[in-house]
Amino acid sequence: SLTLFADRETDLTIRLFGWNWLMPSSFFQSLNPLFIVLLAPFFSKMWIKLGEAGREPSTPVKFAAGLGFLAIGFVVMIAGAAVYQQSGPVSMLWLTGAYFFHTLGELCLSPVGLSLVTKLAPAKFGSLMMGTWFLSSFAANIVGGYFAGNYDVWNHTLFYMIPTGTALGAAILLLIMTPKLKKWMHGVH
Repeated sequence: SLTLFADRETDLTIRLFGWNWLMPSSFFQSLNPLFIVLLAPFFSKMWIKLGEAGREPSTPVKFAAGLGFLAIGFVVMIAGAAVYQQSGPVSMLWLTGAYFFHTLGELCLSPVGLSLVTKLAPAKFGSLMMGTWFLSSFAANIVGGYFAGNYDVWNHTLFYMIPTGTALGAAILLLIMTPKLKKWMHGVH
């Protein structure tokens, strides 16, 4: 749905010194990897510093933070869709902001989740559990594809409210369940 928003509802014209260039909508696909490369060292250092200070959040809290950032990214899209409905094609900054917050969420979830799988999986099932982790991404992408199939059917502001509410609800549920999850993790941080 973000690619459709870029293609149909975003002003892709870059204007510099009287020169106009129409940027391809596919360019936005490069923002996530760019933000990962730029921000991953910061996140790595942040988790280390927090750990040294005895203030590193538990894995469920990191997951909840990641889902919270995802929700914020979709709130940006809700606002962008509302602006589009009022005045037509919107600034590229809406999508850039959404990708930025989604990447922050990914950096709280993906490396932390991979680490958790390797720590919690029994040694002889480590590869199987890692495959299961990636299989969950596969399933999520299929669900996301079906959901994006409704992009032209629904009001776009409402469309982006659904993943916002889902991510926010999951984050709240994780925070509520954190004490029990930490107990089930038997000291694995």
